[in-house]
Amino acid sequence: MTIIANDVERTKAFYTDLLGFRVVPQFTAPEGDFVWLRSEKRSTSIIIQDVATRADKPTQADIPEASGGLMLGFAVDDAEVAHKTAAEGGYEIRTPVVDMVSGRTFGVKDPEGNYLQLFDVYPQVKEIQSQLGLD
Repeated sequence: MTIIANDVERTKAFYTDLLGFRVVPQFTAPEGDFVWLRSEKRSTSIIIQDVATRADKPTQADIPEASGGLMLGFAVDDAEVAHKTAAEGGYEIRTPVVDMVSGRTFGVKDPEGNYLQLFDVYPQVKEIQSQLGLD
């Protein structure tokens, strides 16, 4: 994923401070106009959802279809803590923290306006994921 940013430093801070990405200095331009970030997470998942069923899902309801309805999702250790950190950082919070059966989630926008869903997963669900080899 490439993010074209108006404010590289603020966008970098969003992903490092809130989501735990780290800067890879070997692939980052010294001028700071190109910053490579890497997540410590090992896997990536894609979820496909029928647009007709999203109206009752608060983190998905207002995502514009013109953008392809794309929303990036990132696992965090604790959705409540991440929500508080995002609010204190002045980032646009789209939804409150809600229970999603397997964990808790909320919607936020990064500084460039990209729609994100940050979520945590309950311990019993993590155990099932581990058994399936899904991180």
